[in-house]
Amino acid sequence: MIEQLLPNPLFRNVSAGELWKNFEGLTYKVKNYTKGEILAHQGDVCNKLVILTKGSVRGEMIDESGRLIKIEDIAAPRALAPLFLFGAANRFPVEVTANENTEAIIIPKESVIKLFARNEAFLENYMNMSANYAQTLSEKLFFMSFKTIRQKLASYFLRLSATQGSQILLDRSQQELADYFGISRPSLAREVSHMQDDGLIKADRKQITILNKEKLKILIR
Repeated sequence: MIEQLLPNPLFRNVSAGELWKNFEGLTYKVKNYTKGEILAHQGDVCNKLVILTKGSVRGEMIDESGRLIKIEDIAAPRALAPLFLFGAANRFPVEVTANENTEAIIIPKESVIKLFARNEAFLENYMNMSANYAQTLSEKLFFMSFKTIRQKLASYFLRLSATQGSQILLDRSQQELADYFGISRPSLAREVSHMQDDGLIKADRKQITILNKEKLKILIR
């Protein structure tokens, strides 16, 4: 189990020997899930840290009509919803389903707190990961404030151009970007094509050239 945990970002700069010592006397278990099996329901109390060691899962949110909206895929080695283990409303924000046969190490909240006390590196990694997760959530909320797909894309391209210039390399595939925006992949691809036709951008797979930055800025005002 220790060898399976070491690649996880939560245990960066922690040696195998330290982990053996830190986990001594703690409660945890290894659990296997088959493809399609639910690891957590949306709204379930989040009172354990679930760390994927093999396979992948998807997070889906259920809307008022009962429709499942895909939020993201999570692959090993990653932890599920570390930000929601603490706080008054510590519940899973999404339904988590195995995409394939998946293995996870489950650590109760009480054991996680003991790990914090035993290993400062683990505590720092956990805080950094939670902060990064919160940043990602805030970015998603920001993009959701735009009503049209064109506005979402314009804002996304402009953000990347702030560090890359007019020629940008997307950090997500089309499917990942569509999931990020909460839209279908065909809708995203169609809008990218329309933006090319309108002379706003030039797209070549993950390479995007911004042709008219001012018009993109006007779109999101």
